[in-house]
Amino acid sequence: MLSCIQKLHNRHRHAVRGFIRFLTYLGAFFLISIAYWIADNFGEPSLEQILYHAQFGVQGLVDTDAAIIKSFLSWCIALPLLISMLLVLVEYSIALFLTHGSTHWLTRPARHANIHFVKVFYWFIGHRAPLYTLVIAGVYFGMQFSLTIFIQHQFGKDYFAAHYIAPSEVEVSQVKPKNLVLIYVESLEDSYKNPVLFGKNLLSSLDHLKGVSFANYKTAPGSWWTIAGIISTQCALPLKSVSLYDGNDQGKKIKSFLPNAVCLGDILHDAGYYNVYIGGDALAFAGKGMFFQDHHYDEIYGREELKGNLKSTDMNYWGLYDDDLLKIVKAKLIKLHARQQPFNLTFTTIDTHGPDGHFSKYCKARGIKDFEGIVECSANQVSELVKFITKSGYLKDTRVVILGDHLAMENPVYEKLKTIKERHIYNRFISNNPISKNREDILPFDMFPTILEFIGFKVHGGKLGLGYSAISKDVALPPATEYEEMNEDLLNKSDMYLDLWKRKHRAELHTVKQNK
Repeated sequence: MLSCIQKLHNRHRHAVRGFIRFLTYLGAFFLISIAYWIADNFGEPSLEQILYHAQFGVQGLVDTDAAIIKSFLSWCIALPLLISMLLVLVEYSIALFLTHGSTHWLTRPARHANIHFVKVFYWFIGHRAPLYTLVIAGVYFGMQFSLTIFIQHQFGKDYFAAHYIAPSEVEVSQVKPKNLVLIYVESLEDSYKNPVLFGKNLLSSLDHLKGVSFANYKTAPGSWWTIAGIISTQCALPLKSVSLYDGNDQGKKIKSFLPNAVCLGDILHDAGYYNVYIGGDALAFAGKGMFFQDHHYDEIYGREELKGNLKSTDMNYWGLYDDDLLKIVKAKLIKLHARQQPFNLTFTTIDTHGPDGHFSKYCKARGIKDFEGIVECSANQVSELVKFITKSGYLKDTRVVILGDHLAMENPVYEKLKTIKERHIYNRFISNNPISKNREDILPFDMFPTILEFIGFKVHGGKLGLGYSAISKDVALPPATEYEEMNEDLLNKSDMYLDLWKRKHRAELHTVKQNK
């Protein structure tokens, strides 16, 4: 009786030990797989970006490209499970072989191995193999996403508090306000103009539009992906992982998006503008819809809101193709202009999104068969919209800003892009009266005050948030060391930054003054 109980106890102990080893292996191979998968699909995202998107969990994954979902399930779930089960089975086979000899059927793999090697492996390596694997996986994951730099950011000096100027404390006045059409083109950068890499300037149709560009539009910390690019250009602040949680309820998901920040939509609303956002992907992805809703956008459209307007249900895995999106944008623009009320129409494209891009019917009809063609075709479609605006006479009271939302990530031509030493984001400011620039080097944060002044506002002092206007006269310019200091310290922990996310009444927007 006691012997039976002892045997049951031993079996239970071995089962628990085997399960723990399985979970350890699973954790290790999950870290390795997800690090490789992220790099393969998205290039080199920061840990800040990963932690930000982790907030949205399953919903964030469901609202993304279905091909990416399948790839994630294969590489990050199925493969680690399979390898972990196989390793535990092999280890159990070796243990039975050493304990019971070659009589058990599970010992068959061990019978074909060198007996001396099996013993050495099991007694000196096998016992701790899961732990060794987990340590190696942790090191690989940490190196892949610069974990040490992320840790340093938790203890460095508070750059944000020392340099951020709350827009609610800055006087902004209307001089000759114009309508705004703000276009974010997915992953569009100046590198695509390089004829050495691509045989020609893929963005020539945009460059030929009557307008002005800043030669050195650099990326900045906390602006590296779409929602971060939108936040940095409309609020002049970075998007950081600490924004995952409400400051008063640590550990709970946010219920509002930067409720205490004053952004472009807020100032335009205060000035009597009607704000509209249109995007082809899901509003729930990355909290984009929440941001526009919480910052005075009157109409907000995403994949679910727009797909009912299509004559065809033909959509890519993200949502609407750009050709269908631009038809909707054009129709909305005509209606907004006819209302005789100042408006801001902001929209984002998607066809140039990695890892493979999306071939719309418009582009296919023009013989587009590769990713370079998608880039050129997308540029041509945006150019056609601007030409429509010009031909319709809208530039008399409307200004157009074209921006890449961020530098390109993993895509079929990414290896070519990486050969360029200093890559810049595409930008174009289009109006009947070209702007006069005060410098060529700008950052995403500078777009907030620059766009306001471009459409006819006066930002007194020329600075909002972390941004300096690039067209103001007689104002302080950013210090020469700004870019280096931001790269070093901007993502450091900041209580002032966290306060922008706390659920409390936002400070009253200052009244925008009108100069008549």
